[in-house]
Amino acid sequence: MINGVLNLNKPAGKSSHDMVYFTRRLYNIKKVGHTGTLDPEACGVLPMLIGSATKLSDLLLNHDKKYSAVLKLGISTDTMDATGKIIKTCEELPSYEQVKEACENFKGEIMQTPPMYSAIKLNGRKLYEYARDNINLELEPRKINIYDLTCEKTGKPGEYILNISCSKGTYIRSLCHDIGELLNCGGIMSGLCRTSSGLFDIAQAYAPEDLEKLEEPESVIISCEQILRNFTEKIIKLDAFYSRLAKNGAEIYLKKIKLSFDIGEQILMYDEENKLFALGQVGDYKDGPACKAQIFI
Repeated sequence: MINGVLNLNKPAGKSSHDMVYFTRRLYNIKKVGHTGTLDPEACGVLPMLIGSATKLSDLLLNHDKKYSAVLKLGISTDTMDATGKIIKTCEELPSYEQVKEACENFKGEIMQTPPMYSAIKLNGRKLYEYARDNINLELEPRKINIYDLTCEKTGKPGEYILNISCSKGTYIRSLCHDIGELLNCGGIMSGLCRTSSGLFDIAQAYAPEDLEKLEEPESVIISCEQILRNFTEKIIKLDAFYSRLAKNGAEIYLKKIKLSFDIGEQILMYDEENKLFALGQVGDYKDGPACKAQIFI
């Protein structure tokens, strides 16, 4: 059975769910997920979790992202992107220097209001479902961090490439809209490519058509062990007795296996056959420091 992560380069025009179906078909396996939805019109890095790697979802979701986006000024839409209904237009466009100066205001830790056309859930419904029913909600802004933001000309009036490095939870559509509002001319996101997601970069990502040409597409799968070694190099090798206890959810006291780690450290846990079976964490328990499996592989 295949277990691991596929660094997929999602093409524009396909949904993230389309890519789940593609991966299921390619590897003939049902258990497939992904780390962070990309809009259908967007392209770029979409890590696909296969088999037991689906258990790593929370671990891989909480990572920074990088994007290349097209900002189009002089237009506002209800979706904040090119797919929406035009609300207003503006013929007076700012200079390149003004756009660059505006972008500087969005660097660092800021509060951002997510777009109504998003998959965030509120009272059991996704926000875009409210939006499609013409229900407007007052959304609470969220704290995000934009580590770097550069602006380049495209050669077209009012159009710029934004290169963005940001924390998870950042909405690029909202960023483009907010830049347009600051410049008093409106703005939308007219193109988006995710160039990096945590451990995964677009330079090493595979397009669906390239994967279909491979004789052994499983050869490009990144194993769970490879992924977890990016989080910790510290390991515990347990004998059959302690492996059985750990696999049943028991904490393994470090003094009993004659090891010492700091409280809070993450540990790769191997069984008597030298097989990785869990990512554990050291905690302070009743009888002292112990390692307990947190994510079973």
